[in-house]
Amino acid sequence: MKRISGFVVSVLGSAAVWAQAQPVYPVPVPGGTVFPPELIHLFFPGIGPGFDGQFADPLAINNFKGVAAMGYTVGTATDGEHMYTVLTDIRVYQGDYIGAQSTFNGGGTAGVRAHGTFVEI
Repeated sequence: MKRISGFVVSVLGSAAVWAQAQPVYPVPVPGGTVFPPELIHLFFPGIGPGFDGQFADPLAINNFKGVAAMGYTVGTATDGEHMYTVLTDIRVYQGDYIGAQSTFNGGGTAGVRAHGTFVEI
């Protein structure tokens, strides 16, 4: 399942983060799943091959307190000539988090409390 070609890993975006005067960026969870050659800071909750176990953390944001929703969809798509298997992993988070904000004085970051809504597709 993790090896399906064309699988879009996850794009984390938030209008709340980018709308702030000085954005507070979410900090990814430590660990995650390896998609060679790199580590993706996500776990895939579920049972069976390709999943990280029933109780794997569905969050991609560290130090987060709020609500989360997620869903997997599986199906097929065609371009008129070829049929493709499509797998999506969609997650939505809304709540408070401790993120990183650039200090702009030497390239460091500071932990800052913030609130946001995030969507991963």
